[in-house]
This record gives sequence, C-alpha cells and structure tokens, in this order.
Amino acid sequence: MNLKLISMFLVIGLSVTAQNINHKVMTLQECISYGIKNNENIKTGKLEIDYQEQFKKGSTEIPKANIIYAQGQFNSLYKKDNSFTLLQTIPFPTVFAAHHSLAKSYIKSSQLKLAATESDLIYQIKSSYFSLLYHYSIQDLLQKEDSIYQSFANSGKIKYESGGGSLLEKTASETKVLEIKNQILENEEDINTFHIQLQTLLNCDEEVDAVREDLTQNPLTILIDSNGFSQHPYLRFLNEQVNASEKFKVLERNKILPDLQFGYWNLSIFGPADYGTGPYTLTKTDRLQGFLLGVNIPLWIHPNRAKVKAADIKTQIAQSDYNYNKTLFDGQLKEAYNLFLKYQNSIRFYKSTALTNSKVIITQALKAYSQKEITYVDYLSVVTNALNIESNYLNVIYQNDLAVLKMQYLLDK
Repeated sequence: MNLKLISMFLVIGLSVTAQNINHKVMTLQECISYGIKNNENIKTGKLEIDYQEQFKKGSTEIPKANIIYAQGQFNSLYKKDNSFTLLQTIPFPTVFAAHHSLAKSYIKSSQLKLAATESDLIYQIKSSYFSLLYHYSIQDLLQKEDSIYQSFANSGKIKYESGGGSLLEKTASETKVLEIKNQILENEEDINTFHIQLQTLLNCDEEVDAVREDLTQNPLTILIDSNGFSQHPYLRFLNEQVNASEKFKVLERNKILPDLQFGYWNLSIFGPADYGTGPYTLTKTDRLQGFLLGVNIPLWIHPNRAKVKAADIKTQIAQSDYNYNKTLFDGQLKEAYNLFLKYQNSIRFYKSTALTNSKVIITQALKAYSQKEITYVDYLSVVTNALNIESNYLNVIYQNDLAVLKMQYLLDK
C-alpha cells in the first residue's frame, strides 16, 4: 500500500472520529426529553410559576402602620407634653379574598402557559426531526441518481471520444450529473439547517443529529374531534386569562369599598388636678389613653369606576383573543385533516402503481438503450421521470407526516 493511500485512510479516519465527537445522535424521544429539560423557554415558564406562587403569598398584604410621636405644650401648662398614636388601615375584607382568587388564577395561567410552551416545543422538535429524516432519504435517492447518471456520463464521454456518440449526448449527460451534484449540495445545506434548528431547540452545546432510519408513513391514530382542540393548553391559557381579567375587575370593584381604620393613642398629662377629693398634682406616670375606630371613604370615586371599566375592557380583549385563536385552531385542524386525506390518496396511488412502474421503467429503459432502441436523450428523459416518481413519493410521505404532527399538536396528543 503506497504512502498516498495510507494518508487518505488516515484523513478519512480522523474525519469520522471528529464527526462522532461533534455530533450527538438521538432518537426522537431522547430529543424531546432533552429539549424539555434544557430549553430556555421551559426554564422561564417554571420560574414564572415560582414567581406567581410567591406573588400569591403577598395577597394578604396590608398597608404599613402609622406610628406618630408628638411633644410640646398641648395638654397642660407643662411644655413637654408627649403623645404616642398608632394607626392601622386595613382594606375591606373582601379585597383580600379577591386578591387571593386573582393570585390563584395567575398561578394557573402560568402553569397552562408552561404546558403550552412544552407542547409547542415538542411539535417543533418533531417537525425538525422528521425533516432531517426526509432530507436523509432524499440524500440517498440523489446518491442513487448520481451513480446512474455518472455511469452514463462516463459511457457517453468514451463513445464521443471514440466517434460513436454525439456531442448532444455527451453534453446532456454531463449537465445532468452536474445538476444532481448541485441538488446534493443543496440538500446537504438543508440537512445542516435542520441540525442547527434541532440543536437550538434542545439548547445543546453539540450538533444534534437524528438516528438514521427510513422515512415511513406516520399513521393517524387519534380521533379527529372538531372541539378537541379546545383542551389545548394554549387555548386553556387564553381562557384562564379571561377568568383572570374577570377576577381583576372584581378586585377593582372591591377596592371602592371603605377601608377600615383602627388606632390607639396614649398621651401625658401634667399639672394640678382635682377629682373631687382634693387638689393634687399629676406626674409623668399619669397618662391618658384610648382607642380609635373609623373608615376611609372615597369622596371622589370617578377614578375607581374608570379602573373597573378599564378592567372590563381588558376582559373583553382577553375574550376576543381567545375567540380568535379558537377559530384559528379550528381552521388549522380542518386544513391539516384535508391535507392528510389528500396525501393518503397519493400514498395509495404511489404504493399500488407508481413505485412499481418506476422500477420497471428504469429497468426497461436501460435495456432499450443498451439495445440501441432509444437514444441517450430519450433514456435520460425516461429515467428522470421515473426517479421523480420516487422523489415525489418521499415528499408525499413527508407532507403526510407533517399533517399528522400538526393534528397531534392541535389536539394535544
């Protein structure tokens, strides 16, 4: 074995080793598990739930107490009188209940938002994964085409140089080879794109690759219910936003109610006094004290009413957003199901007739060309059409799988 050949094997070996190091090959389920664990949107959703749970603990918050100390001549001839006053304002009790109910709704909204984020992530991972499998299948088909056309390009060149072939035959065969090689390069770029997409979704430091397997028809194993999508976590999240807006309106309405105020006061009293038993002098240990009870009533309630109306408008906005997305989900489900039926018909056609005929056409075309019954240009046209059948079949399988994935996503299955 010469030095050049040894060097080539070393380069190939090092290249394969580098690819194994830089690629993380995963099954679809492994990709989903990894993505849910590491995706930043999922982490953010969990933190938002924690935030809302802490927010709920603050739903019983009361205003700060007022502690007032006064000193001077205000209760006797003594110029160093002093007093202590403690005042505490407490919102009307129903405000606490409204705050608590709103906080619970915010927690539920965060939980549903996280579930919707996970559902969306799983759908994107599945789509990227199946896209990789599709382009790998296309790659195999293009390699098959390249082998066929390269063989005849070499044959056409030899025939032309020996005077037995035409320039048209030679040029057509070489052009077809170049066209296929360009398609291979484009397909490789598509594969790299989905590698990056999958890596981004999984938030992985290494390039993620799918386990190489044949692209197969993804069957529809779920019941298509026209109202089934209403249980999708995103629609449930939007519906909970409506509930939260309603509860926020209740909170604003309760804030109009009077606040309760409690207080205690204690002040000094110095100087002469007479309780009817004779005069005596009050000292620093003698003090006056009492309790306060009152309500804070808003005299100008127009701003409060405006807040209630604004909350009502916010509820209408949330309801409109829910209705729009529900209509959107309904349309997408019907569209995906119609596409599924369309691709099912195409798949049956290709399996029952077209694929078998394609193989026969390629075999017979080669035989006819070898026996000089058809020209190379005719052979090229016939074989290209036959190979296009296989390419179209792979595309139909791919589109069928995407339609099924879409329905699974919309129905949260």
